[in-house]
Amino acid sequence: MSFYLTVAGKYVNERRLDIIANNIANSLTAGFKAIKPVFNMVSTTTASGDTKQLKNAYVSLYDTYTDFSDAPLVDSGATFDMAIIGKGFFVVQGKDGPMYTRNGQFTLDSNNRLVTMNGDPVLGKNGEINITIKDGKDILIEEDGTIFLGKDSVDTLKVVDFKNENALQPVGKSLYVMADKAEPEITPDWYSIRQGSYESSNVNVFHEMVQMIQTMRAYECYTKIDQMVYDVNTKLVDLGKF
Repeated sequence: MSFYLTVAGKYVNERRLDIIANNIANSLTAGFKAIKPVFNMVSTTTASGDTKQLKNAYVSLYDTYTDFSDAPLVDSGATFDMAIIGKGFFVVQGKDGPMYTRNGQFTLDSNNRLVTMNGDPVLGKNGEINITIKDGKDILIEEDGTIFLGKDSVDTLKVVDFKNENALQPVGKSLYVMADKAEPEITPDWYSIRQGSYESSNVNVFHEMVQMIQTMRAYECYTKIDQMVYDVNTKLVDLGKF
């Protein structure tokens, strides 16, 4: 029983530490959403007559989920920085289909396409957004996502949401894909686009640091128990030799 407890305890805390380290490493990544662990109790029973008795019980890391709560906005003043106030995600064209993000740090590529900092095209209601700047015309992005070049409308940003956000899987760089192909894109009930701002990370560094200290101490405790059990078993083996 001690073997299961210590091995499971160390494994869970190793995984937990990996999650915390990843959150802290992305605390300054625009649009990043913190990952949270989900634990469950694993138990086994043994039959004793007409009853069952608990034999082993230990904690396991069942799954993880993404915390999609809002993060503070950063006012950058950059023309192509955009933040979504309310629900919804920007839609980005990936190699294998659409991707979704809350990171609104965009720019223009050499083909005058609106793209992410990684070069992925940002989609509007008419597909890829092309903005050819000329004649010194200003670029204005309205609250509904409509992009104006001077007085001319270029396109409207595509902003979508999902009933089941938990089906979104992270693929790195604040991008997500929908794992459930049956989950349709829907239009958010309400949202507003703010030009010149972007959403920061929602990682609470202070909270993560506290969690890291607790996790490291828990791992140390399981390691000490493991060593204690090993020492006891070694002494029992030595006694059995006499």
